[in-house]
Amino acid sequence: MVCSLSPFERLRQREHARRLSELRQRLQQVLGPADCSVWLFGSQARGDWDGYSDTDLLVVAADAAAAEQWADQLRRSLVGDDVLAVSSDSWQAMAGSPSPHWHTIRRQALQLHPEP
Repeated sequence: MVCSLSPFERLRQREHARRLSELRQRLQQVLGPADCSVWLFGSQARGDWDGYSDTDLLVVAADAAAAEQWADQLRRSLVGDDVLAVSSDSWQAMAGSPSPHWHTIRRQALQLHPEP
């Protein structure tokens, strides 16, 4: 049996792709070839956002200080509502974290910058 998407689900998928594309473009404008990666997590990454959803971003750089500088630049440029900053080592360690919060972020995150 073949399952097809409803018109609403197709529309939502197109809107999700459009939002991701716009966010990638904005990140490129603000960060350029930065020495960091930016990941989207939460409802916008999953595609189940609503009118009350915010844009949750995680900035990963070589060390925590560099990550925080890039995150501050995103905050000042109003890119993302919640912008977290972590070192590359911390990001890698989250893969085995017992914390349900970090485990979920790690599992659902979509890399937006640089584009994979």
